[in-house]
Amino acid sequence: MSKKTFLILLPVSVWAGCLKPDIESSSTGVFQSFWTEMDRHYAYFDYKGTDWDAIHTQYAPQAAQADEEALRDLLCTIIQDLEDGHVNLYTPAGICGYPFWERGPSDPPDLERISLTAAVDFSTVLYGGYLQQQPELGYIWIKNFSSEIGEYAAIGEALDYFSGSRGLIIDLRGNGGGSDRNSELVAGHFATKETLYRRFRYRNGPNHDDFTPWIEDNIAPLGNTYTKPVLLLTNRSCFSSTEDFILAMKRFDHVQTVGDTTGGGSGNPIFRELPNGWIYRFSHWQMQTADGRFFEGIGLPPDHYQHSSAEDNTDRILERSIELLN
Repeated sequence: MSKKTFLILLPVSVWAGCLKPDIESSSTGVFQSFWTEMDRHYAYFDYKGTDWDAIHTQYAPQAAQADEEALRDLLCTIIQDLEDGHVNLYTPAGICGYPFWERGPSDPPDLERISLTAAVDFSTVLYGGYLQQQPELGYIWIKNFSSEIGEYAAIGEALDYFSGSRGLIIDLRGNGGGSDRNSELVAGHFATKETLYRRFRYRNGPNHDDFTPWIEDNIAPLGNTYTKPVLLLTNRSCFSSTEDFILAMKRFDHVQTVGDTTGGGSGNPIFRELPNGWIYRFSHWQMQTADGRFFEGIGLPPDHYQHSSAEDNTDRILERSIELLN
């Protein structure tokens, strides 16, 4: 290439390079980035029967004409139609996603209705005490699984506190999840032997059915083991790592669940950034129960179904758990 030719092409190259960020951050560029990244990495297209190419055909022309607000609405519509609680879009206008909890009663526990002989904050996430109406029964509310892991190590102290109990109620209602390592730390104090509790596989190729082999995950005893009867209180707001906790706990003969079916979130989300700075996340793996059943979008049914709502004058799920332990 001659120097003259180089000098002619250089301004064109610089001009094109300056335009590229604008093209990528345009409504079309943002939509295409979202669609392409999901196409390559989202784990549940085939499972949900989603025609992702048809989504592109339907929405790409609309995206090309969309302003920022309309583009956000368009992406939120696509996300909600996936019916996956682990797919969300985060923008300055707020967060959108699929409201999995609306498929059934999901009222969180009203602590004013739960009378304890002496309330104890074992940590910022573990609260409990002995029930006034049944002083030999212990009660623990696990608020979330999203705090620092050290907060969950307090389960050892809590189980020391309940060593003289006849049984234990663990309230998971309203717990939307967090880290499965936190849930495993707590569940390990109820395990008597190493036990398979779930299996998962990662999306790892361009085709929607490209996955790694299934990986088995065990729960192991962590000491100070509680083996007396345990009832887990569940509802539709129990999601993600809370469901991991339930999967693990249900592998132990002394544990049962009472309440409503859980939210059905098994996707292990990863986060991505769009060219305009918006953040989104989506499910990157598939998970099954230890016996090979999917529960994504379905949830985990309780051993003992008990409806409860905010209009009740009593906590029907808690009352039912007391009856079962008696």
